[in-house]
Amino acid sequence: MKTYNCIIVDDETLAQELIEAHLAKIPNVYIVAKCHTAMEAMSVINTTTIDIMFLDIEMPDITGLEFLKSLGNPPLTILTTAYSEHALESYELNVIDYLLKPIRFDRFFKAIAKALSILKETSDTSVIENKTVEEDYIFVKSDYKAVKISFNELIYVESMQKYVKFHLKDKMIMSLMSLTALAEILPSSKFFRCQKSFIVNLTKIDGIDGNLLLMNNGAKVSLSKNLKAELIKLIDNNNLL
Repeated sequence: MKTYNCIIVDDETLAQELIEAHLAKIPNVYIVAKCHTAMEAMSVINTTTIDIMFLDIEMPDITGLEFLKSLGNPPLTILTTAYSEHALESYELNVIDYLLKPIRFDRFFKAIAKALSILKETSDTSVIENKTVEEDYIFVKSDYKAVKISFNELIYVESMQKYVKFHLKDKMIMSLMSLTALAEILPSSKFFRCQKSFIVNLTKIDGIDGNLLLMNNGAKVSLSKNLKAELIKLIDNNNLL
């Protein structure tokens, strides 16, 4: 059975312990880290796959909302706070739920169940056909329809939290799925995950400018410094530029 990683971000140890106690009753969800500041959490999120984040709003240095806004591709987020006045702003950030402290288990369970439902749907149902490397297309679900995406038309894919956006030659397609799940489907001979939030079609790269990939549709996609050497070697070996 699939397992999920979560992180608790709260400057109050007692609040962390309550969430930890609630999570102990939920199977297949594991705490990767407990952080007292947003900066601690940033380090974990940048190096570890996190599926669910429990995030306090009122924290020193930077608030939970400011931290969430700073993340390009945040995990599914459940906000925890002792104050109700941030509810409207939080939902504008597409959080899963807004839990008031002290957090009752019935409300906690409702929030975590919603997050797990989204994660399960993302991993299980978005890719309709898992094609082999020999195929040159996949089918994905978009707007309740099965949509065929040709690899020759696909320039790059961008993660949008719970969704991915397929950037094609003349249009964009949104689908409810994770970039990690998609990366397992796309052939590695044609596609490269250049950083946490992007997968690029190797044949659609026109050039590299520092840590930016210049795509043939005019887009500039950021490239992780740690992956630059690997990408250049891959491009050279296949005479792609």
